[in-house]
Amino acid sequence: MKPDTPERLRIARELHDGIAQDLVGLGYGLDLVLAESELNEKLRLQVRSCRLEIDSLIVKVRSEILALRRLDSEPLHIALEKIARELCPGLTFTFEMQEVAIEEVQQAEIMAIASEILRNIFAHAGANLIAIKLYPVNTHICLEIIDDGVGEVMAKDDHWGLQGIRERVTLIDASMTISRKDGTHIVIVL
Repeated sequence: MKPDTPERLRIARELHDGIAQDLVGLGYGLDLVLAESELNEKLRLQVRSCRLEIDSLIVKVRSEILALRRLDSEPLHIALEKIARELCPGLTFTFEMQEVAIEEVQQAEIMAIASEILRNIFAHAGANLIAIKLYPVNTHICLEIIDDGVGEVMAKDDHWGLQGIRERVTLIDASMTISRKDGTHIVIVL
């Protein structure tokens, strides 16, 4: 099933014209607060931290806009390697990936899932090494993401990453298992 290209482009425009511009505006507003000479140092540090979080969100939204606008997607194994290196700079990778036949809608969801997992590994796991495996198994496709970090994979109040991953896995009629032993091992089968 081919994705609805006009719908993807509409969503990309809405993200750019809405959320991305709103985040840029918030960033400028925080810059004005930071310029206040009477702002005490404790508040200045808190505002600066918020400003950096907004910058990070802007990068994420722009990345999603680019992904939506990419009409001719790369093979999944190539796209996964690129996004892994982009989202986790400085970490060591091992890749054991084969080219697999996958529908574009499934590929878009797998890329979103992998991106969220990789962002979480980079931000929270304290990992040095990430292994990514992609291979066919009978009539299925298996994606494994393994890290050597110390982070726990669990849902937290007011954090929706893991919930979003589970929803995307369900959306493409896949399954996901998460195990911990000398790091975290996530397996998605679709």
